[in-house]
Amino acid sequence: MRSGDKFVKIYNELAIALQEATATPDNVPFFELLEIASKSKPTIRRKIPFLKSMGRLRNAIVHDRHYPEAVIADPRQEVLEEFEAILERIKSPTLIIPFFQKQILFFLPEDPLGKALSHMQQNDFSQVVVLVDGNYRILSSEGIVRWVSNAKQVGLADVEGATIRDIYAYEEQTGCCYMGRNETTDAAILAFENAISKGIPRLPAILITHNGKPTEKPIGIITPWDLIGISGNQ
Repeated sequence: MRSGDKFVKIYNELAIALQEATATPDNVPFFELLEIASKSKPTIRRKIPFLKSMGRLRNAIVHDRHYPEAVIADPRQEVLEEFEAILERIKSPTLIIPFFQKQILFFLPEDPLGKALSHMQQNDFSQVVVLVDGNYRILSSEGIVRWVSNAKQVGLADVEGATIRDIYAYEEQTGCCYMGRNETTDAAILAFENAISKGIPRLPAILITHNGKPTEKPIGIITPWDLIGISGNQ
């Protein structure tokens, strides 16, 4: 297959995939379809300039008067490869599991703060997972700082004697969100982006469980730093 014919094939498949993903009628122009899809698919949003150039290239190399379409030019191989890679990410999006799957060490309310601090220092973590009142939650460095600040004001800063329960009282109750194992990395990116509109000024982490329930033991965790790596690779 000529590269020009392959280009048109990828273009048509991507248009169909985006129509299906966004429940958009097939008569919606490609450029408008990109704008619609970009609202729910960060993969598309990050590639909008490239994809719009693909739309213009398609219009330039195809004789619209011919059916089936007659291709009058062949795109470069590297263009085809990038275009096809985007198509594959839309047709087969990356799931957060196994991508972010890992062993999660969690702490109990009666555990000493020092134990959690040691774990954070050894692994360069800014938060740890805690099990409080039957729910898995996040204890962040910000929560620890708030506890220290308050304890010093009343002369009660006792790091060695403090427990997770003592510190968690100063943690923001909107400190994390939960996702099921079958969610996509695009959905995770949107969760961080939409946190502010939901009254969460800073979302430190997403806990991944089998069904996205806080009572289930986490099988993975996502932080904003993790998604920076994804954005760079996609």
